[in-house]
Amino acid sequence: MLTGVKDIRARIAAVAFAALAFDTAVAAQSLLSKQPPRLNVAAEPPAHVSAGKPFTIALRLTPAAGIHVYAPGNPNYIPVAIEIAPTAGVKASAPAFPPGEDLFFGPLKESVKVYSAPFVVTLPVTLDPKMVKAGDPLIRGKVSYQACDDRVCFPPQSAPFEARLSLKRRSS
Repeated sequence: MLTGVKDIRARIAAVAFAALAFDTAVAAQSLLSKQPPRLNVAAEPPAHVSAGKPFTIALRLTPAAGIHVYAPGNPNYIPVAIEIAPTAGVKASAPAFPPGEDLFFGPLKESVKVYSAPFVVTLPVTLDPKMVKAGDPLIRGKVSYQACDDRVCFPPQSAPFEARLSLKRRSS
């Protein structure tokens, strides 16, 4: 009989622990989704593009005041990354990032490359004339990053962007 009581208590404790773990995970996820954006993203496509001819979309990225984000090339850190949503007829090449500025992080006694002021990432794009649909194509993507201030690094975030292209029509 005593074994039965211990078993029931153990099961109750396990259920309570599972419920607490679930509630904690939901609360953490809720907090992460309510994080304020720490990097403003604006996409600037050229005025007009032609299918088959390469062009560049400028992504203007502005960290919030007192914030830095990591430049590509820092091992053990989450750098700014650009991702384009797959779209028929749109081929994006690797983005070109400007050099980061040096930041010495005293507690770890290391220097890292960061962006703490507005910067521009260029994204080379080509439209396949055989696949691009009529109209003005829309390119969608996201910028992923981890923002930090001088005391703490925040959970990784992403910011969406859109670039509506004005397609030059071929003369007949």
